[in-house]
Amino acid sequence: MQGDNAPMRRTGRSALAQGVVALAVMTAGVVVVVTDDSPPVANAETVLGVVKHARIVSASGATRPASAGDRLSAGDVITTGPHGSAQVITRQRTTFLGGPGALVVVNGARQQLRTGTAIVDALSGPSLDLDLSGTLVKIPRGSAIEAARGVSTRVGALAGPAAITSTSGRRLALPALSQAVLSGDAVPGATTPLHLTDSPEEARVVPRLIADDLALKTLARGIDTTGRSTARIVVASWDGTSQPVPSQVSRSERVLPMLIADSTHGGSAQQRYNSAVGWRAQGGSWGVVLHLLSGRAAQVESTLAALQRARQAPGRIGSVQSPTTVAASGPTRPTAFQTPPVDAGGQTTPPPSRPSRPKGGSPTTPAPDNLVGGLVSTVQNVIDGVLGLLPHDKAKAGSDPTTTRVPPKSPKKLSSRLTGNAASPVRSAASATVGSTPATSPAKAPVATSTPSNGLLGDLLGGLLGKH
Repeated sequence: MQGDNAPMRRTGRSALAQGVVALAVMTAGVVVVVTDDSPPVANAETVLGVVKHARIVSASGATRPASAGDRLSAGDVITTGPHGSAQVITRQRTTFLGGPGALVVVNGARQQLRTGTAIVDALSGPSLDLDLSGTLVKIPRGSAIEAARGVSTRVGALAGPAAITSTSGRRLALPALSQAVLSGDAVPGATTPLHLTDSPEEARVVPRLIADDLALKTLARGIDTTGRSTARIVVASWDGTSQPVPSQVSRSERVLPMLIADSTHGGSAQQRYNSAVGWRAQGGSWGVVLHLLSGRAAQVESTLAALQRARQAPGRIGSVQSPTTVAASGPTRPTAFQTPPVDAGGQTTPPPSRPSRPKGGSPTTPAPDNLVGGLVSTVQNVIDGVLGLLPHDKAKAGSDPTTTRVPPKSPKKLSSRLTGNAASPVRSAASATVGSTPATSPAKAPVATSTPSNGLLGDLLGGLLGKH
């Protein structure tokens, strides 16, 4: 019984001690750090998460297929195929291994990447020492690191800092959003801006960074493929000094640094522009350049949209008026050139040619439809107005209708329409010529038009018809 009650007594003493500590903190304001009884990270359990085309090779050389939830022992090697992947989880820290690759689990606090690409997400988990064949990368809690081993070794900081230490003891600090390329066990003297791959693993660890990088890549493609108008708008609005770029560089490489400089804060716009151009020249991704300046892709897109609205003339740039819109604004005026009419047989009738004017007479064929229609309408209005001024009986007595001799079966000519009954409607020249061929006056008897020689109406019609 005493043995069974011993754990209860220890639990009671532990609870009492915690209560006393809490009371002391409340009364005296003393800060006390209470540690739990969890084992150190090195002894923590490591298991597999989601796996695909992966195998486990034990320290003794035994091989078995990998499955989600498998517990890994010290010295186990996780291998993935060309299209495989595996998640190695220790507490809240996850190592994503791509394919093909090989990762050794030394213990809960140390892993070794032999081949392939691995992303260590320690944003909310314990720290990790990642061994790259002698070169050690120390990844603290709150950081996310990407390492790739091939012909050369590249280490990049997706979030938070890290430190690289060579076998000779040389140390290189790796700030956030930077990378270092290692050749053998040699550590470079400086870092460069991070170059992203936009892989699903990167998007899972740093989704905001990858989303902004993809958005700026899409914006850059749009600037490069939609012509020079957008680039001209941005360049014209830039107040700073532009750095010279090679002629073969795309338009987006000249335009986006200006947009990023205008969309971010800190320092001057010229300093932000110079930094963006320099980081791009060193291989930094667009999203990395933007986040190094504490910007977001939505801000860049809003800046470009504002510039386009400010420089765009309504209905001119970026928009085309459709025929429906033009017709809705009001009736269209007839043009000088009309589509030839179609006869009953479906054949297109050629437009009448302009005839020569015989000596001492008027043209035998009306002018083009639009001109004739306007002339006829004007003459009819004048005639109606003049006749309205004259007494009715005097108008009848003084009117001397103009006589026109027209070949048989030919359409009525302009002179005959003008000299008919003033109250009769005047038909347009278009209705007189559709479906028929313009008549040609015989050589023996050219068409002659006579106008009244006396009176106000005669003088008026004579002037309008070109009396000779």
